[in-house]
Parts: sequence; structure tokens; C-alpha cells
Amino acid sequence: MSRSSRRERVVRVAAMATAVLLASCTPAGAPSGTDDDRPRVSSEPVELFDGRVIPGMPELLGMRAQYELRLEWLAEKRALLLDQMRTHGIEMWIVVSEEFHQDPALYYVAPPLQYARRRDVMVFVDAGEDGLAAYSDYWRPTADYRRFFEPLPAARNARGIQDTPTGLRVLWERYGPATIGLAIGGNRGHDSSLTHDSYRFLADALGPEAESRFVSAAPLIEDVFDTRLAGELEHYRQLVLATDVIAQTALSNVVITPGETQAEDIKWFFEHTIAELGVGGKPWFEIHVAVQRFDEATGEMIPYVHPSPDDLVFQRGDIIHLDCGFDYVGFASDWQKVAYILRDGENDVPQGLRTALRNANIVHEAFAAAPRPGMTGWEATLAIAALLEGVDFLPSLYSHPIGYHGHALGPAINARDMDLSSPPEWDSHLRDGSYRSIEFSATTAIPEYGGGTVRIPMEDDGYLTPDGYEYFRPYQTEWYVIR
Repeated sequence: MSRSSRRERVVRVAAMATAVLLASCTPAGAPSGTDDDRPRVSSEPVELFDGRVIPGMPELLGMRAQYELRLEWLAEKRALLLDQMRTHGIEMWIVVSEEFHQDPALYYVAPPLQYARRRDVMVFVDAGEDGLAAYSDYWRPTADYRRFFEPLPAARNARGIQDTPTGLRVLWERYGPATIGLAIGGNRGHDSSLTHDSYRFLADALGPEAESRFVSAAPLIEDVFDTRLAGELEHYRQLVLATDVIAQTALSNVVITPGETQAEDIKWFFEHTIAELGVGGKPWFEIHVAVQRFDEATGEMIPYVHPSPDDLVFQRGDIIHLDCGFDYVGFASDWQKVAYILRDGENDVPQGLRTALRNANIVHEAFAAAPRPGMTGWEATLAIAALLEGVDFLPSLYSHPIGYHGHALGPAINARDMDLSSPPEWDSHLRDGSYRSIEFSATTAIPEYGGGTVRIPMEDDGYLTPDGYEYFRPYQTEWYVIR
């Protein structure tokens, strides 16, 4: 069967009974003891009591189809690597991955297999007119692995394990690189991941002269991680849509029954739902909610509880903020949305909260309009801040790159509470097509709450174009309402 045919094998989430999705559904309450009683997402659009329509869960690729697709992407990325190395002045790049401490680059410079060996070494070399050369000491290379690497020039023992130090020395003598890039000297775990033991292993294997040429590969690693392929975009859009479907379902009466449902039930709804997709995904951080409340008896806002204790029970009048995301096809999503639980006698969200959400959307619009490829993160921050100057609410920016990882490599767009007094110590440039978690909050005084303030946190995934950021999904413009 061809790879394209294999990719057509998809996993569709089974649609559950319509009764589960009606506003009058069985209360979620405490976690149920049986799978049949758990709330589930639907593969078809669902209209709720307030007119909100939750999209149907999209078709996602199964495990084998994802693997085949990622091999194609790996081949495309490999074709870019030589120019990236030359751009950053790296003549040899060595990636060392250890069992139980796998290098973050492993699954994006090599096939996404299951690696379980004491130490794997991958070497990429600028071979001049011969182009890029790639070597590895991986001891049991599959046919797919052999597509991307030659074995190190060293003998194997009876178990098939190569003499890695000898192979490294042969490459050093053969190519004599002026610079040897390692995952050191970065400012994140992705680009400073080399352990002390592996550093010493390389230094001992290559010798003092080679060690004197060790340099930080951090700028190269960021370039590799933050450069997107055209074919990745629609698959990432499917991940974002799937995240949105789960989030909207979680913030509805499908899952939440006021007075019964606890904060931890939202987390477990996510855990179960993502597992049941059957696509190998999992949350990359602890899914959580936060709650803001106005106490009608005292006329005061109860302090913002973030994250909420697991046993917090949702009540009428609660403002719920959900933070969620998961991995799929080698990428991560990151998503934050808000919901309101109607009080007794209420048919709609208070006007002050509607204004608060509109204020958050003003920040959405600024993110879409101001940044441009080639700007530094700080320049983009200042450009967004200029569009928000004079607003009658408090924005707070803390946006980060996204892509292979939820907290990915690339420049931050950061101005907490619009503090522009301190440019970042480290910065880099926005790349055309790169993905971003457009994360911020907008804090607004609410007249119905005696002037108490409500913070509206938002997080949407977008990609950079010459005209600013495009959102993968429409951002939230109406409250998610629960009754």
C-alpha cells in the first residue's frame, strides 16, 4: 500500500448519543466509575441552549499515517539544514541524546521512532561541494532511519554497537570543521540540553583541539525548530480545531453542572477525551481551570484563584478560565477560553463582562495587525503596545512561540501589565510563517461588581504572515454560557 493510501487511514471519534450533548444531559458531577457515563465530544456539530455551536471533532490521522507524514516533513526539513548551518556559521552540528534524557531535537532531526539506548550520537557536517553529510551511531537502524543517516565510519562489535569515539575522530580528521555546534549556551532547555557527561564524552573522543572549536548551536536549533513548512499548516489547524472542540465541550453543560462538578473533572475530561482519540496525543502540561467570583453578599470580588484547587466546586456566577493543549503529529497546541455560569434568574451574561470580553478582542486585533516578519520580539511588543495606547483597561502580554513544543523556541512578545521599561536580555527575530501562542490578558472594571476587576485571559494559536498574525481558529467573541 502506498504512503498516501496509508495516510488516508484516519481515526474518527465516534459520535455519542445526542442525549449526551443536550443541555438537559445527565450531570457530569464527580468522575463516573464507568466509561459509558462519561461525557464525550461529538463528531458532528452540536448546538447548545444559547445558540453556541460546538464544531464536530475533526478527522485526525492514525499513528501510522502520522509517522509517514512526519518522515516526509523530515526529508523537507533536511533539505533546508545545510543553508541553516551556513547561516549560523556551524560547520559540524552534533546532537547527543541519552536514554531518559532525550534531546528535544531528536524527533525532528531523525525519524520519530522509539529510542531506548544509553547514548545516541548524530552528526551533521557541511561537506562543501558535496553538500550535507549526516552520520549516526544508532545501533539498530531501520530502513527509514538509513534514509537519513550514514553509519559512523567505525567498526561494530558482535552486538552491532559501533565504536563511537573512533567514528567521531574519523569525521573530525576528515572534515576539520572550524566550528562544532552543540546544545550549550542557549537560554532554554531545547537549546542547552547537552549534559555534562555527554559534553565530556565528546571532548574526550575528539580531543583538545576539537573541543576548542565547540560553540553554541542555540541560534541554529531555534532556526530549525521555528521554521515551518507549507504542508504543516493544515495539519496544525486540525490540531487546533480538535483542541477547540474539547475546550468548548468542557466549558458547557455537557461537562459542568453547577454545584456538582469539580475543577479536577475538567482535567480528567481532557485526559480521557484525548486518549480516546486514539492518535497518540497527550496533554503536554497539567490541564487546569481558574475561577473568578463576585460575592453578592459582601459586594466584593473573591481573589482570582489560579489554578483552582482540584476540589473546587463550580457555582452559579462563576467566571471560568480554562488553559489546555495537547500533542499531535509532532506539534503542540495551547488554548485558553472563558465561560460564565448564569445565576438564578439570569438569562444572559452581565453587560460588564461583555465589555471585558470585547476589550480582550481589542488585544486580539492588535496582535493580528502589528507584528511583521523580521521584527525582533521586542519590536513586535512595542508595535502592539502602540495600538493599545490609551485603552481604558489593562492589557498584559506574555505571548510565546509554539510549534514542536508548547513553549517553543523563538522570540517572546512580552509586556506584563504593559511594562515597557525593560527590554529583554535575549531576543531574536520573527520568522515568516512561524507559529505563535497569542497569549495575553485584559483586566476590566465591572460596574455590576461594584467596580471590581475581572481578568480575561486568552490564548489562541496563530501563524505569522507579511501582514501580521492569522489565527488558526476564530478567537472567542462571545461568552461560553453554562446554566
